[in-house]
Amino acid sequence: MRKKGFDVYCVEFKYFVNNADNKMISSDFVVGDEEFIRAKISSSAQLPKTNKEKFLTSLDNNGRLFFESLFKFAEQDKLILRWGSKGFSLNQTFDNGFVGLCFGYPPNSVYKQSLYTGFEEISKKINNADSVVNFYKSELERFAKFEKANSNLKWVISKEIKTSEIETYLDILKRVIEKIKIEGLKNGLSPAHNKV
Repeated sequence: MRKKGFDVYCVEFKYFVNNADNKMISSDFVVGDEEFIRAKISSSAQLPKTNKEKFLTSLDNNGRLFFESLFKFAEQDKLILRWGSKGFSLNQTFDNGFVGLCFGYPPNSVYKQSLYTGFEEISKKINNADSVVNFYKSELERFAKFEKANSNLKWVISKEIKTSEIETYLDILKRVIEKIKIEGLKNGLSPAHNKV
């Protein structure tokens, strides 16, 4: 087919899930292994990740006030930020994995300048997840800044935000983290075996 002028490429993908429920893909060229082809495909296959500085620069004043406070909270509580092409996930780590607590997005994303809950992550990864998610959901509903977003809740940060509102949210998040630490990851070990 190449002799006839057709560019032919064949890539074999293998999908893995490890014990911490991390999903991984490995790929290998079966046909079209030339170095320039590999460079072309790998450079277009994944969007570049953003970082804290780029993310903060993209925000308006309300967003900057909120997310700077959230990042400071994350640093104090030793939470991990995992960056994507537009936004981030805020994660509680364990010695054998992590769980996403919430997801932040900038104004130029499809989600607008917002914070989404991580109910699905908690449900998949935490023991006694229903009680943790129900607590998280009921506290945010009482807080009255979040609205429904499919199976999650979202806070679109489009209006002036008060420091007291940020403190209220961070207090809710802190209590959710405490519950997550008590319950531990779903892995067959009791919560006492999870290092936090």
